[in-house]
Amino acid sequence: MAGALDLGWIVPSGRLQRGRDAIPLAAGLALQGMDVRQLQLAKGAIAAGIHLLCRARGGSPADLRRVFLAGAFGNYVRIAAAARIGLLPVDAAIVAPAGNTALLGARLALNDDDHGYAGIRAMVRHVELKVEPSFDDAYIDAMAFPSAHIAG
Repeated sequence: MAGALDLGWIVPSGRLQRGRDAIPLAAGLALQGMDVRQLQLAKGAIAAGIHLLCRARGGSPADLRRVFLAGAFGNYVRIAAAARIGLLPVDAAIVAPAGNTALLGARLALNDDDHGYAGIRAMVRHVELKVEPSFDDAYIDAMAFPSAHIAG
């Protein structure tokens, strides 16, 4: 989308440039106006959330000194493109991927002896699925759709 904006194929309202009914990406693959609209809806929600969170703290996105993007999104998003389309209403230079922050938070909590996590830690068993011998078979079995609705 960022490239299409830069090329003038999409106008700031999100409409495709006059005379264009799609944006070709590859053989047999093109972005339609509906695709652009879906991105607008998602990026609008994220950008609005950033603005509102900043406002709740008495500031604006321009006041942010650092923005961390978590999870796979943060690791794989093109930060400059996300800033270009307005997904991240901040200078791309202050944005950085943060990796799997949920896992990091869980690790920090479970290794914290000062806040009563010892009991939880005693119950936790780490299961590394990628080395579990039966994982591949279970994974393949789970990919199929059920033949009928399964209640509950």
